[in-house]
Amino acid sequence: MALNINGTTGISGVDGSASAPALQGTDSNTGINFGSDTVNINTGGTTRATVNSAGNLGLGTTSPQNLFHSDGGGGNTFLHLTNSTTGANSGDGSRIGIASSDSGLRIQNQENSYIRLETNGSERVRIDSSGKVGIGTTNPDRFF
Repeated sequence: MALNINGTTGISGVDGSASAPALQGTDSNTGINFGSDTVNINTGGTTRATVNSAGNLGLGTTSPQNLFHSDGGGGNTFLHLTNSTTGANSGDGSRIGIASSDSGLRIQNQENSYIRLETNGSERVRIDSSGKVGIGTTNPDRFF
């Protein structure tokens, strides 16, 4: 394997692999490797994130099909959102995704608060923390 270092191209000629990344710290199987028009981030000898030639980012997949593609494999696949108000633990904030037990979309507010749907900058639907649904109101008064 040739390693080229110069002031124009930097370091080139080392692609590496998931188990032996080209760029690594003291942990020999954690780092960054390069493939054919891809860049991979690896931990524990496994690729965790990939950016492909189309600019798509894949988490849990080495073949991202969209701008952001997350694949939990056989497990749950959720985007977990938290902030300084909700806290940052696994039971805090909100999640959207697919559970491993079915293929339905789940929107979860893990706080004692509401879920709100908006279009054109205005609230259209609200589900409050008790499960009441309001359409065109921010104060739902019935269950559907």
